[in-house]
Amino acid sequence: MGIKKLLKRQKEFSDFFYDSSTFDDAKREEMTKSYALAMHAEVGDLVSSINFKDHHANRKTPDREKILYESIDAFRYLLAIMNVWGFTPDEVKTAFNDKDVFLHLRHKSENTEWDGRPVLIVDVDDVIAEFRKCFFEWLRNAHGIDIPDGYPEYYASTPLKEKGINPESVFKDFISDREMRELSVIPGIVGVLKCAREMGFWVQLLTARPDQNLICLYDTYHWLNENQIPFDGVAFSVEKYKWIVQSKFYGHVAACIDDSAKHASEYSMHGLFVLSPRVEYNTSLNGLKGVSFYDTPEQLMEQLTKLYEDIKK
Repeated sequence: MGIKKLLKRQKEFSDFFYDSSTFDDAKREEMTKSYALAMHAEVGDLVSSINFKDHHANRKTPDREKILYESIDAFRYLLAIMNVWGFTPDEVKTAFNDKDVFLHLRHKSENTEWDGRPVLIVDVDDVIAEFRKCFFEWLRNAHGIDIPDGYPEYYASTPLKEKGINPESVFKDFISDREMRELSVIPGIVGVLKCAREMGFWVQLLTARPDQNLICLYDTYHWLNENQIPFDGVAFSVEKYKWIVQSKFYGHVAACIDDSAKHASEYSMHGLFVLSPRVEYNTSLNGLKGVSFYDTPEQLMEQLTKLYEDIKK
């Protein structure tokens, strides 16, 4: 029985007691609390079917049937919660698959021990993903706002405000529309990252994306997986230099690849070498010590090759 039928069968039973289509959010919250507490009781019954008290000398045979049916009871309460909030089978399947990809990639990342290789700290948006291009295209389609590709503000906050649109809110809308999982990849950059790892660099992705937004978090991992982006580790932080200082890589960073004037200048200020794509919104980096621009992925590859050769001398 697929998830569609499971949700349907649970709803048919719940319909004996209430009509969830008439609920407002306050009633949904109340029902969620009731179901969660009931599920908690079922989990307690499930645990009672095994030897969970390690300090007890007397051991009993685990009750497999009780484990099975108490698990089903707990599962049905979860189905009931999803029905109360009106989640569709497609939403449930997508969420399960997103969580599955996230768990596997996180496990791989967390269990890949850094082996002392020189580290590349690599940004995601507009270093690997064509975020700004896709964001501006979405603004044109969703809001009828035409922002030139070469506009000097990264998020085009000024023209958005002039239209009465909150830049922070519209970015959240972009995320909610699941656009982060549809971003195109900068042509040639996957090959650069692959060659960098083969050359001997540890590739640590470090993005300022808001990982507290679960859609953003899971769509990021989905995008990395779907586009087969080569990396050794993934991290989220709006304070990138602080993250580096607190990481095991501090003192072993060969270069930071970042398009942001804010992050690149902070890296440079603290003695980290920066490779930055030459774009309209980071011209303030011109002439900054320790910052080197590149115009194409091929130029980036040339600089990384020279950097690695210099490290090995």
